[in-house]
Amino acid sequence: MSCLCLFWVVLSLSCNTTSPASKDQLYVASFGTEPATEVLVLRQPYEWVVLNGKEQIPLPQIGGDELYSVPVFGGSWSGKWVGEEWVGQWTDSLRPGDYHVPLTIQPLPDHAQQRGTKTRSFWSTSEGLLLLDERGDSVWATISTPTGDYRYLAGKKSGNGLVFSNFDGAHLFRFSATVEQDSLVNGTFLSGTHYQTTFDGVRLPDNPLVWTSGQQRTNGTPLAFRGVNASGDTVVWNEQSLRESGKSGLVVDIMGTWCPNCMDEARLLAELAPLHPEVAFVSLAFERTTDAAILPRLRQFEAELGISWDVLLGGRASKRVAAECIGVVDTVHSFPTTLFWTPGSEPVVHKGFHGPATGEGYVEERAFFQAQLTRLSGRKENR
Repeated sequence: MSCLCLFWVVLSLSCNTTSPASKDQLYVASFGTEPATEVLVLRQPYEWVVLNGKEQIPLPQIGGDELYSVPVFGGSWSGKWVGEEWVGQWTDSLRPGDYHVPLTIQPLPDHAQQRGTKTRSFWSTSEGLLLLDERGDSVWATISTPTGDYRYLAGKKSGNGLVFSNFDGAHLFRFSATVEQDSLVNGTFLSGTHYQTTFDGVRLPDNPLVWTSGQQRTNGTPLAFRGVNASGDTVVWNEQSLRESGKSGLVVDIMGTWCPNCMDEARLLAELAPLHPEVAFVSLAFERTTDAAILPRLRQFEAELGISWDVLLGGRASKRVAAECIGVVDTVHSFPTTLFWTPGSEPVVHKGFHGPATGEGYVEERAFFQAQLTRLSGRKENR
């Protein structure tokens, strides 16, 4: 067992999870990357719960076997108990080919509770803007990029060694580096077993507030697109169909059901949509496969995220294909990209999305979305 495990008491307290002293048991899930990617999991009756900092991801058991379903993104954990260890694998059903990663889960060893004041620092890294919170030897982090963020990351600082990681159902990330004064050096970034690169950075002044998602220009082409819904029917949206719908505006969410940042944005839209009944919503999905077998996946995504509008299949997962489908921009920079449109006007195009793990970044995103929906509703903003 790696010494990385010691940070997880503080992590579990921040999540309001049950402590090891109760009937629920904390474990360490060690994925078979090189080196291993470790995350904390909670064992509960008929499910595992992944703990990524403040985020909890329950994986319910399927049937009577040791098979657990990964929410939103599909896939599974499958395995068996060998003494006190659970030995198996994670299968990613959305990635082409037979993609799986070995997985061993062991009880969390005895540990001392970490206390102290949480401090925050900002770092310019090879992957983007790193927000790093520390308390004792425990760390929580995310990395902001032009296309979104790396969501909830958690780990440990031991001496001058830094490691943080996460499993969100679609991605398995591990970052490591050596801290030398105001620099991160000799670092590595792993994504599952299929990708590895170097990772380094320099510390920035406190609270730089640099958020890189934002608006992009349209090319003057009228907004018109079509897609296939989960029932296999072709749906067309253009100015005429929007006017015929009786809605005052339209939100077009360009996304993929394989994309965790798209999941975070969809959850925000699902929360805000009931407050704006005058506005129509549609998600236009670009998927890794585009045959009829993908249609049940669209319905699953709608159901798991509580989406009350159509998720339409727009084409294969390509930014070029997405731009050709939507027409009003010359390129789609990121999934998600969101269009806010009223008839007779150019749509406002928002690229990227910073989710709840970014803190102030998410506050800014949320305020922008609320302002755009208020505009589409034809209401006046409260001052």
